[in-house]
This record gives sequence, structure tokens and C-alpha cells, in this order.
Amino acid sequence: MDDENALSVGQFAKLSGLTVHALRHYDAVGLLTPADVDPWNSYRRYARDQLPSARLIADLRWLGLPIHQVREIVRSPGSAQARELLAVHTDRLRRDRDHLDRQIAQSSRYANEGATMPAITTTTAPVQIKIAVADKNKARQFYEEAFGLAESVIRHTDEADFTGYQFGTYGQAGFFLLVLTDSEAFDQPGRSTFGLTVEDLDATHRQAVDAGAIEAVAINTPDGMPRNSAVTDPDGNWIWLYQG
Repeated sequence: MDDENALSVGQFAKLSGLTVHALRHYDAVGLLTPADVDPWNSYRRYARDQLPSARLIADLRWLGLPIHQVREIVRSPGSAQARELLAVHTDRLRRDRDHLDRQIAQSSRYANEGATMPAITTTTAPVQIKIAVADKNKARQFYEEAFGLAESVIRHTDEADFTGYQFGTYGQAGFFLLVLTDSEAFDQPGRSTFGLTVEDLDATHRQAVDAGAIEAVAINTPDGMPRNSAVTDPDGNWIWLYQG
């Protein structure tokens, strides 16, 4: 490498946007090695044509990509694998942003209303039912149109968010989760039956049918029970409706 093309570690750091410490680390892990190392004094020198790779590395690390994924992308930036890695990372960033928004909302609520210690009302209580569906998006649309239910994130991990319909507050009386599961779930049930209390049985029954439900039991008042009816969702799950 000729001297005109050679850059010292300090010069290369300034031009690339990477610190000297980062350059030494990337050399150690084989991500960005110097073009030349003096055998007598171990001085590292970089070539000017390494600057595009170095700037891409700086950008990818700013995005929060781990080194092993940066290595794959820098090796072939326009490849299908690189695009897939970036798509997955973009999705992760979106979920992190949504998680942060929920944390801000909860923290703000505590700041305005005060943080209360949840009291566990009982040691054993039914808290969840899973409903088997063929298409989660269609099922979400049905439950929103039929009953006004909106999914929320009930569990957040680094890899994925898990959603469901949450009723009440965890640890409190009345807390319950209703979860839609498809064929990818290892514990997918068969067709299920569950019940909901509603403020206006007649209106909710009509609304559910209009949204695509099939009437299974007409509105009636059986002995010893509140006024009720039943419908089946598009996946065949039974939903009993009780006048609240």
C-alpha cells in the first residue's frame, strides 16, 4: 500500500466516524482489519478505499445491530440476507418503540394518579382462555366489530410481542385474558366456548351477527340464569352473551 493511500488509525477514525477504540475492537473481532500492520512497531494503517465499509459499520452500529449481523451485511450489503436482517431489525425497533410508549404511558399514569401496590385477591383463579382461529387478522376484525374489543400487548420479549384481550388488572378480581391462537401455537385448542357479560344484550347480539357471527341460541331468559343468547364466531367458537 502506497503512503498516499495510507491512513493512520487516528486519521481513519476521524474520516470514518468511528473511534480509535472501536477500530481496535473491530480489528480484534475480525470485522474491519487494517490494510497494513507494521511488523516492527505494530502500527495499524488503513486504506482510503476501506472508508465506505467503515462508514457503513458506523451507521449499522448506531442502529443497534449486533456485530455478527453487521459482519453479514457489510460482506454483501445488497443481498437478500442483508435485507432480511434489516427487516427483522426494523420490526424489533418498532416493537421497542411501542414498548417504550407503553412504559411512558404507565409511568405518566403513576405520576398523575400515584402508584398503588396490587393486592392479590386470591391464590387460585381462572385467568385465561385461548380461542383457536384460522386467520388472526380476520378474527381480530370480527371481535372488534362484534364486541368492541381491542387487542393489546400482554407480553413483551426481545424477539416478539404477544397480544391478547385483557380485562381488568393483573392480580385483581376480574382480571382475565382472552387470546387468539392459530396453527403455529403449540397449545392450540379445538373449538372453544366462553361467555361475556354485556351492557345491552339485544344490541350486542345484533352487532355480533352483523359482524359475521351466526346465531346459535336466540335471546331468552332461562330459569335461574340471567337473560342470555349465544352466537358462533367465523371459526366456529361459541360465545355466550349475558345481560350484565
